[in-house]
Amino acid sequence: MMMKIAKALPSITNIFILYFFLGCQVHAQESSLKNHSVDSIFKDFKAQLQKSENLQDELGIVKAHIKMADFYGSLGIANEALKHYHEALEVQTTQDTLSVYINNKLGALHLSLKKYGPSKIHLVESLNLAEALQFEKGKATAIGLLGGVAEKESDYDEALEYQRQSLALFEKLGDSTGLAVTFENMGSIYEDLEDFDRAYEYFTKARNYALHSPLSVQVNIINNLGDIKRKNGEFEKGMEYTQQALELAKSTGNTHQEESALKDMAKVYAELGNFRQAFEFMEAHADLNEQEIQRKNTEQVGALQVLYEVKEKEAQVALLNQRNEIQSIRQNIMTLTSVFILLGLSGWFIYFKKKKQQEAKISVYKQRILQADLDRKTAEEASLQREIEFKLSALTNYSLHLSNKNKMLENISRTLSNLKGRNQTMVASKLEALVKEIDFDLSKENEWTEFTGYFEQIHPQFFQDLNAFAVEPLSPAELRLCMLLRLNLSSKEIASILRITPDSVRIARYRMRKKLPLDSKDDLQAFLLQL
Repeated sequence: MMMKIAKALPSITNIFILYFFLGCQVHAQESSLKNHSVDSIFKDFKAQLQKSENLQDELGIVKAHIKMADFYGSLGIANEALKHYHEALEVQTTQDTLSVYINNKLGALHLSLKKYGPSKIHLVESLNLAEALQFEKGKATAIGLLGGVAEKESDYDEALEYQRQSLALFEKLGDSTGLAVTFENMGSIYEDLEDFDRAYEYFTKARNYALHSPLSVQVNIINNLGDIKRKNGEFEKGMEYTQQALELAKSTGNTHQEESALKDMAKVYAELGNFRQAFEFMEAHADLNEQEIQRKNTEQVGALQVLYEVKEKEAQVALLNQRNEIQSIRQNIMTLTSVFILLGLSGWFIYFKKKKQQEAKISVYKQRILQADLDRKTAEEASLQREIEFKLSALTNYSLHLSNKNKMLENISRTLSNLKGRNQTMVASKLEALVKEIDFDLSKENEWTEFTGYFEQIHPQFFQDLNAFAVEPLSPAELRLCMLLRLNLSSKEIASILRITPDSVRIARYRMRKKLPLDSKDDLQAFLLQL
């Protein structure tokens, strides 16, 4: 992998030494932690953040959040670091190079936590923004970190491609530190691929470019050179590089690289068969590691303690403010309630007095309205009843008129038909024409249309309900039969109106029964009278 997990974080940190946005880098911050107490540094950063928030200084707030995030990141408190980076992004309203820096930081932090998905998201966003802004250094850093993600996911071809792109950008910028870090990353990839010769070649290039880079970058590269020589079987040369790295790490107080060098020295002596010396270096490594763990634990505990105290104070202040706000709201509510009660009582007395005066008038008006409404409904019902009786009488008279008319016309037709053969030719022709005219008049439907209209005025739902009950469609002739049965006419009267025989009426009634849901015992006319 880029360097075993113990070596990954320094490489990532070195990439960000390229940025000087804030004038306060992670490396400088780590050195500061050794010279000042954690709580004093935290309180100083917290005060800067509070001051910027009070002044509503957006840029100051963003920078303060980044300082807090870098501070927590140097202590290994990743969750708080992530929180402050995200808060910085939320405050940042403009998409500029500072947004690129924050997204690269988030990508690097997620990479160190082995959360490769979120890391890619932030790095791709940073890359897109850097391209839009033509910010080459931010773009080179984002691409290099994407190469780191690909290496962790064992996609070495993609990792090398990313590092080559990053290398080209740093060469264009003439950035020696960026070139050193990128060559180191490429050497780490070849080390993972066990191509130790090419790894040594790239680590050597990295060292040549790192001559003016921070010492933390140089000692890391020298450690890698020693490790490669040891893996390639060149133990003496490997020991020489590792010894240089050890001395440089001690002189700069770089405990992490000192641990790595001690461990590599132990491995070299073990390969040479000098197990006593190897044991001594491993013991020194264990002691230093324990001291470093204790130191970091102390720093973390101190930071968390200060964080807890600050949050507790903030919570107390928030609680006090909330209580004061609640108390103020209660007082306002009590005042308003008292005013509303007084107004309500006054209004109630006035209303009650006027209500009594109006109740008598309202009672009289209600009685008048009820009586008028009752009279109107009574008149409407009487009028409606008279109208129904009139229409029913008219309908009955109309049906009798149809019956009498049909009988009369039949008699006339029969008489004229008998005379047709007895008279002269001219008389016969005229009589024949008269017979046709009368027969034509008998076949007209106008009277049936008027008759049906009267019927529907009295029984508006009859045909709709009848068709709903019918199991088969009803013909116009059957509908007429049902209409006459609904008027409670006898078969003889129906036969006269329809100009058919009573037997034909009986047969038509029988056929009608089959189209309606009636049992053999049910009466057809009774059924129709209920519709």
